[in-house]
Amino acid sequence: MALGEASTDRERLKDFVEKNGIHTFKIGAADLDGLWRGKRVSSDYFLESVHSTGTFICNILFGWDLQDEPIEDLAYTGWHTGYPDINLRPDLSTLATVPWEPGTASAICDIFERDGRPLDLAPRTVLKSTIARAESLGYQPIFAYEFEFYLFRGTPRELAAKGWRELEPLSEGHHTYSVYRDTGSEFLIGEVRRQLAEYGIRIEASNSEHGPGQFEVNIHYADALKAADQAMLLKHTVKELAARHGYTASFIAKLNPQWAGSSGHVHQSLVTPDGSPAFANPADPGQLSDVGVNYLAGLVKHAADLTAIYLPNINSYKRTESGGWAGASSTWGLDNRTVAVRAIPSRGSAARVENRIAGADANPYLVISANLAAGLDGIEQGLTPPPAVEGNAYALPAGQAPRLPTSLAAAVESLSGSVFARKFLGERFVDHFAATRNWEIRQFSTAVTEWEIARYLEHI
Repeated sequence: MALGEASTDRERLKDFVEKNGIHTFKIGAADLDGLWRGKRVSSDYFLESVHSTGTFICNILFGWDLQDEPIEDLAYTGWHTGYPDINLRPDLSTLATVPWEPGTASAICDIFERDGRPLDLAPRTVLKSTIARAESLGYQPIFAYEFEFYLFRGTPRELAAKGWRELEPLSEGHHTYSVYRDTGSEFLIGEVRRQLAEYGIRIEASNSEHGPGQFEVNIHYADALKAADQAMLLKHTVKELAARHGYTASFIAKLNPQWAGSSGHVHQSLVTPDGSPAFANPADPGQLSDVGVNYLAGLVKHAADLTAIYLPNINSYKRTESGGWAGASSTWGLDNRTVAVRAIPSRGSAARVENRIAGADANPYLVISANLAAGLDGIEQGLTPPPAVEGNAYALPAGQAPRLPTSLAAAVESLSGSVFARKFLGERFVDHFAATRNWEIRQFSTAVTEWEIARYLEHI
């Protein structure tokens, strides 16, 4: 059960601890890859000081990759800085009991430098800055994530022991939306829905997806920061609950050339100060409002510059290259699932747009921040989108459907050279994020893949 924002003093926290029998707090923040990194601390330590002044952790959180290998030649940190501390400070509005871990509560943290400045490289800080920009323009941003992921029989340790080969999905074959087949996975997917609801994260729906053992979950909409927090916690929770059942959950973008990729589609809208839906068009409910059209135009215009955030890994581009159900071009359409940005008009608050580019592997904080920054720029500049695509965007000539970057290297180049991204996401963030992606590229360039062995070993 979540602790309200007003419940921030020590006595209320003490009551929360006693009422729920809390002995441990797990606290942390998302790194650049969206992994929740942090510590478990005793309730006594949390009540004594952590709740107000935080705890310290090494800034290598922003100096290594997702395999914990230090990244070379980063300006921010490295052996040349001695890897000093940064401050993890809990946001008490995110405090909640963890239903599947009795006696445990969790809190998402913001990250500060030792001198008290918010760390401008931290994804949650980047998003907070973008939200502040929206609020300065008179808007409250509303977002909702929908994730696709795969479930495999065997724990992560068991699958690693097999070299991640001979993966056995929870279910076989293609059975999208099959109510009958979903019964066989309800023991786990149902628990995910119920545990998340008790955790304070409302799942509107779940269903089997197109790939074997692939599922989709839809999170109820929320304000932008809460939406990002919940998206990060959902991925973490699915992995935890799957492992408890002896399964492994994966949000990798493209697992198998013959299987569907896993997307992280993002629905979004704005609310005006009087609570009105800014994208609704009362005069013509079948179209977005002028503000909604401007916002959509910003998403389309800046899609190429922001692709490295939407598709942050080498593997990400295997999903968009195949074309199926993934936004792969700077296009939009009215309720069209082949474009990058899908317009969904409505009479009321359901009026929204959906960005279909990002994969399930992307960092939710950065994806939401990038979307919001691009949309707000569309409003501020009064941008007009290109003509809507009718029909199959994948079949359009290149000039009519400009392709997004098709590799991480090309995407990083677009991001690094983007005046827009540097202005609204920050010079230092863009440089640091680009450096971490270039590290991924270098790591892959030295790897010898099974494809290479199978193709060349005998014949060359």
